[in-house]
Amino acid sequence: MNKSLVVLSMVMGSAFAASPAIGVAVTHGRLEVNNTTVDGNANLAAGASVKTSAFPSMLQLSGGSNVALDRESQAKVFADRVVLERGVSQLAGKNAYAVEAMGFRVTGDAAQARVEMKKDYVLVAALSGVVKVTDASGMPVANLTAGRALGLQPTGAAASSTMTGRLARENGHYVLPDEVSGLKVELNGNGLDREIGRRIQVTGAPKASADRSTQVIEVARLNRLTDEPAPMPAPSPAPQAPVAGLSSLAKIWIVVGVLGAVGVTAGTLASQSN
Repeated sequence: MNKSLVVLSMVMGSAFAASPAIGVAVTHGRLEVNNTTVDGNANLAAGASVKTSAFPSMLQLSGGSNVALDRESQAKVFADRVVLERGVSQLAGKNAYAVEAMGFRVTGDAAQARVEMKKDYVLVAALSGVVKVTDASGMPVANLTAGRALGLQPTGAAASSTMTGRLARENGHYVLPDEVSGLKVELNGNGLDREIGRRIQVTGAPKASADRSTQVIEVARLNRLTDEPAPMPAPSPAPQAPVAGLSSLAKIWIVVGVLGAVGVTAGTLASQSN
């Protein structure tokens, strides 16, 4: 074989073998990276699989974001996102870094979010700032302010949204601040003018707004409701309360009684980066 071809082959082989690091996993114990047990810290390449057991781990990304993995959790790490496959993660995000779970994408620039995988749904809680959630198609499904938590379940059903709130008119548009998702959606349809100031529930086909920050709904059905929202469900981390809102390809419901447990987990995980 030509000597130059041998050298070229060796150079190409080493280039493919050495993937640049996108961050580091920090732990006080052991973890698995790409099915290999590691004691202490480990460099992470794009697509690396990280699995924790008895010890939590902090993933420190080169872009400045941190994602904590609790005990008995598993995720794949990429330059722009962590894909949670099992367990609990906590995001302190910058530059739109995301945690994905069951097709939902959770982001929050200068915000903190807790994401937990359940058997058939995802629990998302905002710890600080504004946490944004989109579905697999990129459709906005929720904006969470600090202290709010939602259960989200992909349905695979025909795309429709049901939103509840008090209708207003802003800058020539009909807008509805949804009581469940936190989105302020824009409505198109007949008969909306006489509902301004009233609390209503609408269902219709959604599309993303021009800036992809919310939904625009073509109203197919409208119900006038009582002036006051229904009572909050009893505190429970399980999705036993009636579904309070539906969004494109997802069921969404308010979950209460879960943020108290976050502080202990958050404190434990945050200590991994010290």
